[in-house]
Amino acid sequence: MWDPTIAPYMIRPMDETASRSHNMVCFTGPARTGKTLALILGRWVYTVACHPQDFAVVHSSQDLARDFSNRDLFRLHRNSPAMRSAMTGRSRDNNTYDKTYRSGVIGVIAWPSDAQLASRTIPVMLLTDYDRWPREIGGRSPLVQAQKRTETAGSLAMTVVESSPGTEISMEWNPEPVRYELGKPLSHSFPPTISGVRANIAEVYNGGTMEWWYVPCQSCGEYYPQDPNIKRFSWGANDDPIIAAQNAGTACCWCGAIHQESTKSIENANGQWLAEGETIDCYGNIKGDSRKGKTYPSFSLGGGAAAYQSRINIVQKYLQALKSAKDTGDESTLKGVINDDVGSPYAPINLVSGRPASSLKNRAESNIKRRVVPAGVWFLVTAVDVQKNRFVVQVIGYGPVRNRWIIDRYNLKYSKRGENILVDPAAYDEDWDLLTSLISKTYPLDDDSGREMQVASVLCDAFGREGVTEKAMAFYRRLTPEQRARFRFVKGEHKPNAPLIEQRYPDTRGRSDRKGATKGDVPIIFINTNRIKDRLSGDLGRDVEGDGYCHFPSWLGDWFFKELTAEKRGADGLWPNKRGNEAWDLLTYEEAGAIIGAPFGYGLRLRGIDMPKFWETPPDWVKQYGIYTKEDNDNKKEKAVFTFRSIPSAGA
Repeated sequence: MWDPTIAPYMIRPMDETASRSHNMVCFTGPARTGKTLALILGRWVYTVACHPQDFAVVHSSQDLARDFSNRDLFRLHRNSPAMRSAMTGRSRDNNTYDKTYRSGVIGVIAWPSDAQLASRTIPVMLLTDYDRWPREIGGRSPLVQAQKRTETAGSLAMTVVESSPGTEISMEWNPEPVRYELGKPLSHSFPPTISGVRANIAEVYNGGTMEWWYVPCQSCGEYYPQDPNIKRFSWGANDDPIIAAQNAGTACCWCGAIHQESTKSIENANGQWLAEGETIDCYGNIKGDSRKGKTYPSFSLGGGAAAYQSRINIVQKYLQALKSAKDTGDESTLKGVINDDVGSPYAPINLVSGRPASSLKNRAESNIKRRVVPAGVWFLVTAVDVQKNRFVVQVIGYGPVRNRWIIDRYNLKYSKRGENILVDPAAYDEDWDLLTSLISKTYPLDDDSGREMQVASVLCDAFGREGVTEKAMAFYRRLTPEQRARFRFVKGEHKPNAPLIEQRYPDTRGRSDRKGATKGDVPIIFINTNRIKDRLSGDLGRDVEGDGYCHFPSWLGDWFFKELTAEKRGADGLWPNKRGNEAWDLLTYEEAGAIIGAPFGYGLRLRGIDMPKFWETPPDWVKQYGIYTKEDNDNKKEKAVFTFRSIPSAGA
């Protein structure tokens, strides 16, 4: 049942959907604000009971449209006397995707597609979960297509669009420091955002009046904004997210007072919507110049005002997601919290783009020896990039917590087919056999003990020039079972929503666009290169030793750092694959290997560095492949006791 006292911030947006002075209303905010209940179901009831005209609800997918009909609309018609009496009672008038009422009004439940958004005259279009829509349908904006359906209704036309944001803030944005001065309006606009292949409600919001919800501070009496920004929240200093969040609240930007959950209801009961350009004094008087009356109303609500989610819960989820992002470099959960709980586009903490090579070169350490394992390394991962006339090999050492050391980098250029003959991976099977020795390769420790560390796993690119994949698959089939357990071919998956890491057995024999190089018997690891490169880019940006730090030896030339910084994250949020980026690609493959762990199995299990408490209680494979060995007096190798050598964590 709708209770306006629970979410009073929805009253004005609801009223605006019935106005004849504009033809659109936009609302963006976090989950659990009641926006769908108010703007979609509420407008449905109003249209049927008070202002009969044809209308449509368009959800983000057919499955969600069906669920909306079977769950929300079914309960609405069952429990509301007004809606029950409006129904005809005929079964043919109560279908999953359309409802016909006694008045003759038809309510349609649809989803984004050419067929659903074309060739219909529907005065009222209600668009829900908009940021999960495709950005284009048939080469055109779905919002523009939806508005076209309403045009013949004149001043009765109305398009309502609502969603939590699902976007990221553009890397090109350089924000100015926010200055809070009483009597001077704040900027309400969203910064430039990128949404990839999905729609972007931030752009729609910025085209409207750009209104924020202001509530009275219970300390100084001034109205402060419940804007969509995690900086509006305050929490304790404890390292434990759960403990730190116990006294969480929202902070008044004028006096700094912290308002906990107990003050939310009275704040919301006395709140006011202010458009950009307007100010409000402690008596509730609003003044200033704005876009009101010149464009459509657009509203943005922050999570601190959300009626159905507590401030403590939002902060706790944020702190837990932030810790996970810093520990693993994967920001997907953190992005979800900012989008869905705070109600804001996401500003990646690990987004570093266009980094100059010199900034990394200047960090090079002279005490790291070439082809020697430094103190702190727990295990080694090797990656191989296949070029026209060479195999590019790179070896990385991993240690607590996600610290990395470049151990080795070289080219395998010459074939065993004859003196000074270059390898040709697309033509000769025997040239691939050069990689076999990489699987069993060992590197000495830096303690002069004679002990060595064996490579835990090898990952190799095998897709490119014609003929390469066929020779690569044949090479894998020649490996022994023991060698296969620590060797995998890897392929980048550039779809933004692809799994982080997935092992598949592709079979291309039945495809006309392939030559049957894969036969379903060779495992290939597909990796989401965008997500892994995002986390690596963040770690490369850490210029102080600690969690996630990358150690570069001084023996690496300028060429290495140019390769490492060859790519720049695009405006669409994706990393384009550029030539001359071998070090960057190899680091990506090695990160995937560290996440997977060793040995590889038929059914891939991720037992690597992303496992909870990996660095506190490492799995057995770390001890197996990280075990040091040394020569005894009888020239026989014996296993030494494996001792973990840690490094200081950030802030220690």
